[in-house]
Amino acid sequence: MTKKLFWENPYLTTLETVIKSVVGNSITLLETIFYAFSGGQESDAGTIGGYPVLEAINSGLDIQYLLPEGHELKSGDRLRIDIDWNRRYRLMRLHFAAELIIELVYSELDKVKKIGAHISPDKARIDFIWRENISQHSFRSLPLRPSTWLI
Repeated sequence: MTKKLFWENPYLTTLETVIKSVVGNSITLLETIFYAFSGGQESDAGTIGGYPVLEAINSGLDIQYLLPEGHELKSGDRLRIDIDWNRRYRLMRLHFAAELIIELVYSELDKVKKIGAHISPDKARIDFIWRENISQHSFRSLPLRPSTWLI
């Protein structure tokens, strides 16, 4: 199981760790600060051992990182992870803003259901099912209509 240090300290931007396994261009690590796409939130960007991470995939209790062809990393190698802090911080802020909006919508709308979400560094989207158009609802607890919210 990959130890996911981003849950313990989301402000870490670098980490020295060890490669657990290498299969072609896919590696797993003993521990990581590099978040993989999950729950609609995009992955972190950055490097592992100086190689750009092309994709980060949750795989059971591990995270697999796809690196470019031709990397020379081996199981047991000690290396450094660097994440793109600007991207991470934007994702964190938009994730928090989305969670606030979800709670506000739940507090205002009876039997509303969240059915999806997508959080990228540039915007966050939340999908709901409700009996009518949510944008037509006058949210009592909010000073502005949802269509005017800027996050």
